[in-house]
Amino acid sequence: MRKIVILIFALLLLGLVSCAGKGKVKVYDSSTEDISGYHTEESLTAVMIKRDTETNDITFLNYVTGEQLTLGYHGGVSVTDTYGNNLIISDLPVGSVVDITYYSDTARLISVAASSNVQVIKNVNKFSADVAGKKATYKGTSCKLSEYALAFEDGVARSIMEVNTEDQVTLYLLNGTLISCVIDIGHGYARLINQDTYVGGMVEIGYDVIVPVTQDMLIAVREGTYTLRINNNGYSNSKEVTIKKGEETEINIADIAIPSGTVNFIVTPAEADVYVNDKLCESHAFTGLYGSYGLKIKAEGYQTFNGSFKISEPVKNHTFELAEDEDKTTEETTEETTDTESTTSEVTTASTTATASGGTTATTGTQNTSEVSSSTSENALTTATYTGGTDNTITIKTPVGAGVYVDGNYVGYAPVTFQKVVGTHTIVLYQTGSLIKSYTIQATDDGKNDEYSFDDLTTLTDLINIDN
Repeated sequence: MRKIVILIFALLLLGLVSCAGKGKVKVYDSSTEDISGYHTEESLTAVMIKRDTETNDITFLNYVTGEQLTLGYHGGVSVTDTYGNNLIISDLPVGSVVDITYYSDTARLISVAASSNVQVIKNVNKFSADVAGKKATYKGTSCKLSEYALAFEDGVARSIMEVNTEDQVTLYLLNGTLISCVIDIGHGYARLINQDTYVGGMVEIGYDVIVPVTQDMLIAVREGTYTLRINNNGYSNSKEVTIKKGEETEINIADIAIPSGTVNFIVTPAEADVYVNDKLCESHAFTGLYGSYGLKIKAEGYQTFNGSFKISEPVKNHTFELAEDEDKTTEETTEETTDTESTTSEVTTASTTATASGGTTATTGTQNTSEVSSSTSENALTTATYTGGTDNTITIKTPVGAGVYVDGNYVGYAPVTFQKVVGTHTIVLYQTGSLIKSYTIQATDDGKNDEYSFDDLTTLTDLINIDN
């Protein structure tokens, strides 16, 4: 009986072995990778453009061809730095350039290493990319720009044109060509409100942002906390502001608006005309914002006073006494020539003096730092001017209906056309209910009109659907 049981057991075991031999046995290690078969192994230097933690897939970009390759990642994949030190995959930021090996038949990663052939340039400010010219500029130098170069922010791939000059970035160059740009410190947007008293002046905010103050402005500013400084016509003030990445921050200027004051001019002779910034002051009283103004006082038979004054308190009286004209000495010299006669006349005018209240004296021909001063040249308001204007235009075609701001200044709704000015410009697109987007463009004096079509803005509804 015992022999029969042993025989049956042996027959069953033989049958199991026979059945298993009919198919290929797959053996898996702890990483579930099939190690018993033969695979086609390939290698590639690429940009890591996406890491999906839910599917354990990593997508790479072939910077030469522009093709994308998605490969499976598992715990058994070797991850190292340029020196061969072990890393975890999250130590390599999306956007970094890596050397990979993988099985092409199973689309499985074998190893990932930070490429030792790439030049990594960190803490770059004022970076700009000229896509049309295939050139990038950084730290006072320039390099070639790959046709497939991308920018990356918070692990998300973006167009290289979305890098703002206010961003701080890390650049990856291979053989002198920029193939990837990672935004380390991004930018938000500052909108000034109640800034009327400063229109025509200048505002400084963020990392080296100094722009003219306009009625409607939206400025791209590096994220962070800064002291905003604003001035107009000799008056300045400041306040602390915080800019958050990707968000619009309204900065109310009402609490530091320029106050007003009134100046009464007590003039001898009383019939003298008083001009402030070349405009006749009928009542010899002028009310205006704190700041500096041009001043002219003239009367027949008296020497004209040209100078300036400053409003710095609510009410101020200034007293002026014009000097009478002295006798004019004219000396004529006649010299005959074959066909011309020239007459030279020399006029000598004495200095005009005027005394302001408080004992301040101003004399024509000198520049004073007191509240009332005189000058041989008439005072003019300082206005911001742009150089590099061309006879050509730039047109922003899309997204249709979006408000377009150029270097902080509103120019209209897309499609909109404006003068082409040589240089680097920030284009900010704004639409109610959508995320703000900005692009950096390069304008050259090439005799051509430029046109740009940008993607539609992401609406808040779309953003909610994406999150869900």
